[in-house]
Amino acid sequence: MSHRGRVGLVRRSVACLAVVGVAACTGTGTAAGPAPSPDNHYRQVNLAANAEAYKARFTMPEMVNAWGVAIRPKGAGGHFWVAAGQASYEFVGDVSASDGQKMRELHQDPLKAVTIPGTDASTEATSIGKATGVVFNGADINSDNFVVTNQPVQVEGRTVMVGGSARFIFATDSGRIAAWGERGPDGKVVRVNGPSQEVFNGDPQGMKFFGVAIKQGSFDTLWAADFGAAPQIRQFDKNWKLMPTQGFANPFAAGAPADPADPAKGKLAKPGDPVPFNITTVGDRVFVTYAISKAPDRPEPGGPAFDAGEEDSLNKEQEKTTAGYPDKGKLAEFTNAGALVRVFEDDGRLNAPWGVTVAPEGFGPMGGKVLVSNFGGAGRIAAFDDATGRFIDYMRDEQGVPIGIDGIWNILFGNGESLGDADALYFTAGPAEEKEAIFGKLQVAH
Repeated sequence: MSHRGRVGLVRRSVACLAVVGVAACTGTGTAAGPAPSPDNHYRQVNLAANAEAYKARFTMPEMVNAWGVAIRPKGAGGHFWVAAGQASYEFVGDVSASDGQKMRELHQDPLKAVTIPGTDASTEATSIGKATGVVFNGADINSDNFVVTNQPVQVEGRTVMVGGSARFIFATDSGRIAAWGERGPDGKVVRVNGPSQEVFNGDPQGMKFFGVAIKQGSFDTLWAADFGAAPQIRQFDKNWKLMPTQGFANPFAAGAPADPADPAKGKLAKPGDPVPFNITTVGDRVFVTYAISKAPDRPEPGGPAFDAGEEDSLNKEQEKTTAGYPDKGKLAEFTNAGALVRVFEDDGRLNAPWGVTVAPEGFGPMGGKVLVSNFGGAGRIAAFDDATGRFIDYMRDEQGVPIGIDGIWNILFGNGESLGDADALYFTAGPAEEKEAIFGKLQVAH
């Protein structure tokens, strides 16, 4: 599956407006495996999308390929930040138990969109890139962790320079890291539309960042999944300086030793190996998803070994021929020091996996499970037993068919206070060959 749709057109063979996939292999929509729970029924609601056909609360034609989404924790206020094309689009609310009617509904306040350098909204071959991952930085706003300065915004017709420790950090598939601050010159919070600030550009080195995460607790280390010319996890210190990555050796790499003098650094990846597609944290746990890398279609002597930004995945029709076992990805868990904890027993069910989260106990039969969204194929969400690391089932719809969301990327739960219900799984997707965008949620069907 090509990702030149983020910097041009894509080659996915099936594009459609359908947001719930079709059963692929049997009457229950999956190959032989663990029997599905009779209560495994979830309902999809689209909240924002680029086209009216998705029947979302917000129709926003400027959104393209909704990818990353991030929120602040409970008690910190703020917004949903949905990275989609050239900007992050902000939303508030959708908390069903809120005392106020306004917070019960998804809405927008004056902070609606923040632009991201190195991106655009074009779906043509001339596109320069798209926003990918986004993460909240929980460091004190007055700390020296990931500081931005002189970020211009317009407040009541005048230009104000904001800064401070960045609140949200963005990655792009054009190799940029960008950040957004909200501390005004007088120390007060300023939240208005405007640009984020480029803090790193790895494009000259062939970097393509597909995901980003921050070390929880200390908020002094940034990780980015580089799916570019030399795929790996990249590490930045609190001053935005690229550092040698500590840990996160690729357990699936089969090339030469990364450092013959230090076996702990593992092996170098070679084309065809699973390589980091995304990195995300859940508390102090760190998850890395891996997609299958490719060599260039027309390799040149002395040229790049990898087809940068392109993964080997199956489209929806190809996935049907595998009887539910596409075997095009991996999932591993690490400590926040980069030590490998385990590799999940995916049973071949992954197809360019990207989003990872752990469901709260109140999320029906999937409560307590590790959930993984497959960007490839029908866009299914796989569930793993957190104790054993084994595949259990896919999330299913009200008819018991595995839910399929074309081009699904991120998944996360709301905070239950101001940014979504704590028992609703929010998702982003880039359907129709990544040219369109959906921000939505999945809830237990009652």
